[in-house]
Amino acid sequence: MSIENVIREMPKVDLHVQFEGAIERAFIKMIAEQTDIAKRDFKKPREYQKLVKRFADLDFKELDEVSRITSSWVRHPEDIARAVYDLAVSYSKQNITYAEIAVNPAIYTDLGMTFPNLMEALHDGADRSKRAWGVEIKWLMSMPRERPRKSDDIARWATSATGAKLGVVGLTLVGREDAQPIAQFKKAFSTAEKAGIARITHVFSYPDSDSFDGVISIVEPQRITDAWGVLDSPDAVSYLVEHDIPILVTPSREVKLGRIDSVADYPIHEMLENGLNVAIGSGMPALFETSVTDEYIALAEGGVTIEEIQLLNRNAIRASLMESDKKRDLMATFEQSIIELHDQYLAEAD
Repeated sequence: MSIENVIREMPKVDLHVQFEGAIERAFIKMIAEQTDIAKRDFKKPREYQKLVKRFADLDFKELDEVSRITSSWVRHPEDIARAVYDLAVSYSKQNITYAEIAVNPAIYTDLGMTFPNLMEALHDGADRSKRAWGVEIKWLMSMPRERPRKSDDIARWATSATGAKLGVVGLTLVGREDAQPIAQFKKAFSTAEKAGIARITHVFSYPDSDSFDGVISIVEPQRITDAWGVLDSPDAVSYLVEHDIPILVTPSREVKLGRIDSVADYPIHEMLENGLNVAIGSGMPALFETSVTDEYIALAEGGVTIEEIQLLNRNAIRASLMESDKKRDLMATFEQSIIELHDQYLAEAD
């Protein structure tokens, strides 16, 4: 319980979260009922009911498809802003003061919303969250892996003056790695590089996808996500350690995908022992039924030490894209809190 108290109360950040997988299912269902999605988007009522059942009892092999459809039901600016605000409330309860949230703009622009309108809705939610809860939110624009032709548009939006003004700090990929080769996104990532915003991609998540060298040469990433299987590639480990590229992971994701039986089986020890710069994110917290705090607690229950958890949190703060002075201040706050929390909860155990 003492270690759990430290984890709950220490300042944290969440740098790896997909907005469409962070909207609570109950909120999505409520919006669907209020806006009569069953009649608006489906020819037959039973098709809607079938999808609702799939959403409630999710087969994680269908994760991308189902989450893409159901998140599109939250399509009005006020509902998008509310979803952002609700996420910030959960962050405040976890003592998470900063987050970088990835959003797939193609979902909303396909429905007729303009990019500026989408960003205004997101910014409205973020602004209210900052004023009410002190949670600062920045945005990553996600390119859907299965739609490479959309990537250039998304890159232009992400690097636009509107994007910068409303908090866009990076460009990333979502979806199965084996959907389209990484080379299809070279121009988009080049646009991001020229504009000076962060470039982020997943790697190693699925077999028969891009080679590690190919991903690095195309993206030149500031960080990577969901790097399941990275320890099986000594060359990749050496490169990531040499270049100190952060790796953001959500152990519960691999449990849901059936790769491991529990979070305790995730090779955090081995990754840290190999010198990898690992940090924890919530991924798709509503669908994975987790949070950053839950991930840390589950890791601690599985044998990860409080010192290792503190290192994971330091890695996350260092990997953030916040301004250098704010990052320095947050790190100082974290280090002071660790001293105080140690004295409060752990001193007797020493």
